[in-house]
Amino acid sequence: MTVNKPQPDLRAAIVKANLQDLIPDEILPALEIKCYKKNETVISTGNELTEFFIIIEGKVAIHNSSEKGNIAVVDYLERRGLLGDIEYFHKCQYLHTVIAAVPTEILRIPLEIMNSTLTRSVPFLMFMCSSITEKLMRSSIQNARSLLYPARNKLCKYLLQTSELFETPVIFFVSKEVASMLGISDRHLRRLLNELIDDGIIIKENKTVTIVDINKLRQYSSYF
Repeated sequence: MTVNKPQPDLRAAIVKANLQDLIPDEILPALEIKCYKKNETVISTGNELTEFFIIIEGKVAIHNSSEKGNIAVVDYLERRGLLGDIEYFHKCQYLHTVIAAVPTEILRIPLEIMNSTLTRSVPFLMFMCSSITEKLMRSSIQNARSLLYPARNKLCKYLLQTSELFETPVIFFVSKEVASMLGISDRHLRRLLNELIDDGIIIKENKTVTIVDINKLRQYSSYF
């Protein structure tokens, strides 16, 4: 039987991310390193769980999108960040869409290797548990802030994150869905948008919001 040789830079990448104690040499031929361009999709919501992803270098944005196209950034992951852990234990499809926020190098691990080898390893299981608890902690902090901070700050944070994610000052914006996402009424959202318009921060036209003063918007978002 012919065994594929591991990629020549695979072991170096694993060492770079300090994963050498978690990834045994015998599974290297089944693994792959992939480099993603900025804004390239890594995972799409609803796809079957077939691989795990560990970030070697770079940064990814995890987000949800509505049927009408509104985007909400859920989290960011950087070096040693693990994707697929929650879905694995929950036995479900990928929950979120993940895109590269910057040029990103990722280790891809097939599901069969997870089942046959890595989930039988105590150090790797501890790594997965650590990943999940870190995500839970960040989610808890974000939810607390969402409850404590004013709606204007949450709206500005949403606009800023969406603009930075897609590198554009023009944001697709469906008011009813954004209001639901932020947990406020449509009327309250309209009032907040008018305040930002009066302050010269945004322009609202039909189903788009254009940011005209990114620095002031960032200042209004800084309470998070």
